[in-house]
Amino acid sequence: MSMNKELTSRLFNQREEQKNHVEYKQEYSFYNNITEGNLEAVTNLLSDPDDIHRYENFRYGQLSTDYLRNIRYHFVVSVALITRLCVENGLERELAYTLSDLYISKMDSLSSASKILLLHNEMQLDFTQKMADLPKKQTYSLQTAKTIEYIYHHRNERLTVAMVAEKLSMNRSYLSTLFHKETGESISSFIRREKIKAAANMLRFSDYSYSEIAEYYGFSSQSHFIQCFRNETGLTPMKYRNQSDYQK
Repeated sequence: MSMNKELTSRLFNQREEQKNHVEYKQEYSFYNNITEGNLEAVTNLLSDPDDIHRYENFRYGQLSTDYLRNIRYHFVVSVALITRLCVENGLERELAYTLSDLYISKMDSLSSASKILLLHNEMQLDFTQKMADLPKKQTYSLQTAKTIEYIYHHRNERLTVAMVAEKLSMNRSYLSTLFHKETGESISSFIRREKIKAAANMLRFSDYSYSEIAEYYGFSSQSHFIQCFRNETGLTPMKYRNQSDYQK
């Protein structure tokens, strides 16, 4: 049977059996909560990890007759869509796509349906949190928005306020004052926080040593990295990594 004939037959049977996929408005509402960083709404709609046959419900679309493979396929579709929507709504492209790759790779190593569903929940919350953490660029001046964007794209480099101002051809004193007025924090504090957030992802999803991560993100030493990480998160890098491993 050709694909068109099979499509016609499938659509006919679905109409006869009154089977429909998830309503667009319902699906859009859920993904909109993610892109808006609405953690409460997303948390309330997370999957039950014990409901391992949830995707066999026709509403979600059956992508494989094998229930575990079906869950894997839905995971990939979901993370791909969320990634693109988040990028369209301001999440840094390289960060979003790398995070997507990491989650798909992690999913591929899991053999339990419940663990895949748990990871799916974690992925959705992770993207939601990143969207919630995004500065609301529309409320910022062009100078501040450019500063934020530059820092996002150069977090793995050694950054100082003077270097950022020079790269953007701005007066350092003026930029520092403007940035603090609009964001409520200093540029150096914002740089440090963004580096720590990026380093935290490496701790969760890689086996790089603390010294390697510290060097990659431009910290002067491993001890300086540990101190900054503890100040920002309340945990040492070791405790953070151990805690993340425990939750997987």
